[in-house]
Amino acid sequence: MRALRLLTLCIACACASHSSAKDETAILCLLHEQRDAWNAGDIDSFMARGYWRSDDLLFISGDNEHRGYDAVLARYRARYTEGDAEMGQLSFTQLLVTELARDEATVTGRWDLDFNQSEDAGGHFTLTLAHLPVGWRITRDQTSSE
Repeated sequence: MRALRLLTLCIACACASHSSAKDETAILCLLHEQRDAWNAGDIDSFMARGYWRSDDLLFISGDNEHRGYDAVLARYRARYTEGDAEMGQLSFTQLLVTELARDEATVTGRWDLDFNQSEDAGGHFTLTLAHLPVGWRITRDQTSSE
Protein backbone atom coordinates (compact mmCIF):
# COMPACT_ATOMS: atom_id res chain seq x y z
CA MET A 1 0.00 0.00 0.00
CA ARG A 2 2.83 2.43 0.83
CA ALA A 3 4.49 1.89 -2.56
CA LEU A 4 1.20 2.57 -4.30
CA ARG A 5 0.76 5.84 -2.37
CA LEU A 6 4.30 6.93 -3.29
CA LEU A 7 3.67 6.11 -6.95
CA THR A 8 0.40 8.08 -6.81
CA LEU A 9 2.20 11.06 -5.22
CA CYS A 10 4.89 11.10 -7.89
CA ILE A 11 2.42 10.75 -10.76
CA ALA A 12 0.36 13.59 -9.30
CA CYS A 13 3.57 15.61 -8.93
CA ALA A 14 4.21 15.43 -12.67
CA CYS A 15 0.75 16.82 -13.40
CA ALA A 16 0.56 19.41 -10.62
CA SER A 17 -0.94 22.77 -11.43
CA HIS A 18 -0.73 25.63 -8.96
CA SER A 19 -3.15 24.80 -6.13
CA SER A 20 -2.70 23.99 -2.44
CA ALA A 21 -3.41 20.25 -2.60
CA LYS A 22 -1.32 19.76 -5.73
CA ASP A 23 1.47 21.91 -4.29
CA GLU A 24 1.56 19.74 -1.18
CA THR A 25 1.73 16.64 -3.37
CA ALA A 26 4.53 18.16 -5.45
CA ILE A 27 6.51 19.06 -2.31
CA LEU A 28 6.08 15.57 -0.83
CA CYS A 29 7.11 14.09 -4.18
CA LEU A 30 10.26 16.25 -4.14
CA LEU A 31 11.18 14.85 -0.71
CA HIS A 32 10.56 11.28 -1.85
CA GLU A 33 12.74 11.86 -4.92
CA GLN A 34 15.46 13.29 -2.69
CA ARG A 35 15.24 10.25 -0.42
CA ASP A 36 15.50 7.91 -3.40
CA ALA A 37 18.54 9.77 -4.79
CA TRP A 38 20.23 9.66 -1.38
CA ASN A 39 19.54 5.95 -0.98
CA ALA A 40 21.02 5.36 -4.43
CA GLY A 41 24.22 7.11 -3.26
CA ASP A 42 23.68 10.11 -5.58
CA ILE A 43 24.33 13.31 -3.62
CA ASP A 44 24.39 15.40 -6.82
CA SER A 45 20.81 14.35 -7.70
CA PHE A 46 19.75 14.71 -4.06
CA MET A 47 20.91 18.34 -4.17
CA ALA A 48 19.75 19.16 -7.72
CA ARG A 49 16.26 17.78 -7.18
CA GLY A 50 15.60 19.50 -3.87
CA TYR A 51 17.73 22.56 -3.28
CA TRP A 52 17.68 26.03 -4.80
CA ARG A 53 20.78 26.51 -6.93
CA SER A 54 21.65 29.91 -5.51
CA ASP A 55 24.26 31.65 -3.41
CA ASP A 56 21.34 32.61 -1.15
CA LEU A 57 20.52 29.01 -0.15
CA LEU A 58 20.88 28.66 3.63
CA PHE A 59 21.57 25.44 5.55
CA ILE A 60 21.79 25.49 9.36
CA SER A 61 22.74 22.47 11.44
CA GLY A 62 23.56 22.94 15.11
CA ASP A 63 25.96 25.87 15.36
CA ASN A 64 27.04 25.56 11.72
CA GLU A 65 25.71 27.72 8.93
CA HIS A 66 26.39 27.12 5.24
CA ARG A 67 25.41 29.65 2.59
CA GLY A 68 25.10 28.88 -1.08
CA TYR A 69 24.40 25.75 -3.11
CA ASP A 70 28.08 24.87 -3.58
CA ALA A 71 28.81 25.19 0.15
CA VAL A 72 25.87 22.95 1.07
CA LEU A 73 26.90 20.37 -1.53
CA ALA A 74 30.49 20.44 -0.21
CA ARG A 75 29.18 19.92 3.33
CA TYR A 76 27.16 16.86 2.30
CA ARG A 77 30.09 15.41 0.36
CA ALA A 78 32.56 15.95 3.22
CA ARG A 79 30.23 14.49 5.83
CA TYR A 80 28.85 11.51 3.92
CA THR A 81 31.27 10.46 1.17
CA GLU A 82 34.85 11.22 2.22
CA GLY A 83 37.14 8.80 4.01
CA ASP A 84 35.29 6.10 5.93
CA ALA A 85 31.99 7.99 5.82
CA GLU A 86 28.87 6.20 4.64
CA MET A 87 25.62 7.67 3.37
CA GLY A 88 23.28 5.14 4.95
CA GLN A 89 19.61 4.77 4.10
CA LEU A 90 17.52 7.92 4.49
CA SER A 91 13.90 8.05 5.56
CA PHE A 92 11.54 10.93 6.32
CA THR A 93 8.59 10.70 8.71
CA GLN A 94 6.19 13.06 10.47
CA LEU A 95 6.03 15.31 7.41
CA LEU A 96 3.81 18.36 7.68
CA VAL A 97 3.52 20.81 4.77
CA THR A 98 2.26 24.30 5.60
CA GLU A 99 1.47 26.82 2.88
CA LEU A 100 2.76 30.29 3.81
CA ALA A 101 1.86 32.06 0.59
CA ARG A 102 0.99 31.07 -2.95
CA ASP A 103 4.66 30.43 -3.81
CA GLU A 104 6.10 29.61 -0.37
CA ALA A 105 5.68 26.72 2.06
CA THR A 106 7.38 25.05 4.99
CA VAL A 107 7.86 21.39 5.74
CA THR A 108 8.61 20.06 9.18
CA GLY A 109 9.50 16.48 9.80
CA ARG A 110 11.93 13.90 11.04
CA TRP A 111 14.92 12.45 9.19
CA ASP A 112 16.63 9.16 9.99
CA LEU A 113 19.78 7.59 8.56
CA ASP A 114 20.35 3.87 9.04
CA PHE A 115 24.03 2.99 8.69
CA ASN A 116 25.69 -0.40 8.17
CA GLN A 117 28.91 0.28 10.07
CA SER A 118 28.27 3.20 12.39
CA GLU A 119 25.59 4.35 14.80
CA ASP A 120 22.31 5.43 13.21
CA ALA A 121 21.49 9.14 13.18
CA GLY A 122 18.33 11.20 13.13
CA GLY A 123 16.69 14.43 14.07
CA HIS A 124 14.15 17.01 12.99
CA PHE A 125 14.08 19.62 10.25
CA THR A 126 12.25 22.68 9.08
CA LEU A 127 12.46 23.48 5.38
CA THR A 128 11.36 26.65 3.66
CA LEU A 129 10.50 26.11 0.01
CA ALA A 130 9.73 28.48 -2.84
CA HIS A 131 7.90 27.70 -6.05
CA LEU A 132 10.40 28.72 -8.74
CA PRO A 133 10.30 28.36 -12.54
CA VAL A 134 12.01 24.93 -12.12
CA GLY A 135 9.43 23.83 -9.51
CA TRP A 136 9.49 23.71 -5.73
CA ARG A 137 12.97 24.08 -4.22
CA ILE A 138 14.33 24.27 -0.68
CA THR A 139 15.65 27.76 0.03
CA ARG A 140 16.35 27.28 3.75
CA ASP A 141 17.06 24.08 5.68
CA GLN A 142 17.34 24.08 9.45
CA THR A 143 18.21 20.61 10.71
CA SER A 144 18.84 19.26 14.18
CA SER A 145 20.53 16.03 15.24
CA GLU A 146 19.91 13.91 18.29
